[in-house]
Amino acid sequence: MRRASKRVFQILNEDGHTLTTEDDVVNEFVSFYQRLLGALVQSVTREEIKDAFFDIAEDKAPGPDGYSSGFYKAAWPVIGEEVVKAIVEFFITGQLLRQVNTTILALIPKRLRIVLDKLISPSQNAFVPGRSIGDNIHLAQELFTGYNRQGLPKRYALKDDLRKAYDTVEWDFLSAVLQLFGFTGTFIGWIEVCVTTPMFSVCINGNPHGFFKGSRGLRQRDPMSPFLFVLIMEVLQLMLQQLIDQNEDSPFTGVARSLVYFNFALLMTSFYSVKPTWLRFRCFDKGWTNSLNYPAYTLIHKRVILFYPVHHRISRSTYLQHFSSRRVTFHSGNSAVGYPKVAWSVVCRPIEEGGQGIWDILALNKALMSRHLWNVIQNNQSSIWVKWITHTRLRHKSVWTVDVKGGSWSWRKLLRLRSALLPHIEFKIGDGQSFSLWHDPWHSLGPLITRFLRGRGRTNIPEAAKLSAVLVDGDWSWPLITDMECIEIIHLLPTIHNGTDSILWRGGTFSTKAVYDIFRVPGPQVGWYSLLVSPCKIPRYSFVLWMAILDKLSTMDKPWLSHLGGVCVLCCREMETHEHLFFRCSFSRQCIRVLKETVRFSWPNRAWGLDITWASRRWNGRHIE
Repeated sequence: MRRASKRVFQILNEDGHTLTTEDDVVNEFVSFYQRLLGALVQSVTREEIKDAFFDIAEDKAPGPDGYSSGFYKAAWPVIGEEVVKAIVEFFITGQLLRQVNTTILALIPKRLRIVLDKLISPSQNAFVPGRSIGDNIHLAQELFTGYNRQGLPKRYALKDDLRKAYDTVEWDFLSAVLQLFGFTGTFIGWIEVCVTTPMFSVCINGNPHGFFKGSRGLRQRDPMSPFLFVLIMEVLQLMLQQLIDQNEDSPFTGVARSLVYFNFALLMTSFYSVKPTWLRFRCFDKGWTNSLNYPAYTLIHKRVILFYPVHHRISRSTYLQHFSSRRVTFHSGNSAVGYPKVAWSVVCRPIEEGGQGIWDILALNKALMSRHLWNVIQNNQSSIWVKWITHTRLRHKSVWTVDVKGGSWSWRKLLRLRSALLPHIEFKIGDGQSFSLWHDPWHSLGPLITRFLRGRGRTNIPEAAKLSAVLVDGDWSWPLITDMECIEIIHLLPTIHNGTDSILWRGGTFSTKAVYDIFRVPGPQVGWYSLLVSPCKIPRYSFVLWMAILDKLSTMDKPWLSHLGGVCVLCCREMETHEHLFFRCSFSRQCIRVLKETVRFSWPNRAWGLDITWASRRWNGRHIE
């Protein structure tokens, strides 16, 4: 019976026809994978090659000669045809010069992306296009919930820490895996050439030394390496699943749920009701940030905030303690103890609102978490976590009215975001088969179960009914009752459209940026922001200008410098203030006079606020008119 339950008796082909005979089923499987994998070895086109080159960043992929992709882009009209011929020759002959292989090839991973999601188990989301590693994190938390309760079945968790994961991949094993997955010999040959023929140099004191060949491993930062590695990890996934399926005495037989979470140095394979494994990390070593100047801090925050694993909810104690509550970014000195020059809330404003355009980590965290809630709202069944939520937390329920109690803490946090997203979501009613009549907020009044408390009894419509229960031939058909609550609902009924039900994001497509603007507190636009966003600006000078506009420069009148006496160090006559430094100091005025004569340019030089207004009105993006 067990073997019979795993046989395929019928399938639905791409044309929508059901195939029932064994020959038809076999032929359809063979035909499908021939088309799928055959696309990998189609002849490359000139457009594919050019797109692959131009997708690489300007300063990436330099060879031993020092030429990066930026050189090839700039010189493409001259050398483009020769480059295309050389690459096409590789795909025809399978021969690649070692000197060429020191540069990253992007064409093969682009084709590998096409089939990867068809070959990799749904439980593996790392490096697979169209999947999110955040789904595995949320699913792991769901599986860990209640692990310490008494009286439940035994649990088992397996954590594998892979040491030198990329460096220890055996090439023979990689070739065998590709063959078993059904890749053609031509495509495998291309990959083998790229993997086995590169030469390596050791960079010592900025200079490359040696030029030697490796014997195993995958190259770091090669866009093909993550895809090849996830194929190798799929073998481990299948082996573990096979052990569970074949072991009749296993307590997990028949109820196993697998979760593979791989993130660079960590692989965690979990089964149903696993014991939790806490991942600890330290983003920064103490002390190294103290030596950074202010412009470097803004760059660190803009980049590191996005690198930080905020697809997962970040606690205040881990992130805000470093960046917000201690306000280390804009302190008066190198030490983290002192007066903050600019409030963190101002720093996190967009440049148009007078800030530095740094993400507000709390708002960004909610925006990124909202992506997972949006997948649940859209019932995205391609997500393994959404499937789990649908079959466990939302069984015969709606995400809009399900109780916040129960489930993992991340699930509870997601449910608390519902009220913020609802005003920006549009329920487009079609056939009524997808929306819950009582629990989904398809009506402008919200879920009817919360407004029409006596509705089920008065209408005799069950709680589990779909919206189609009150639709007949594309029009509303409510029961005839005189309840005032029901009359209010009927008078505000939305429009019915042709087709199926759909959920849309108001104003366009759902995006993290759009949701981020919901959770942050907007401010008024400042008139001088254009002075800071010039394409030819120097970041350091732009930052100093921003500090000067906000009157946050370290003049002697500031509290953190009050112990120095307060007298201007240039003229040694008056108290050094912001206005004195730029407009009243005799030394500064002499410097400005010489500057005006040298560049033959004049500006009012009356007061800081007036000068900024004057410059903002005359700034055209490159210079002042």
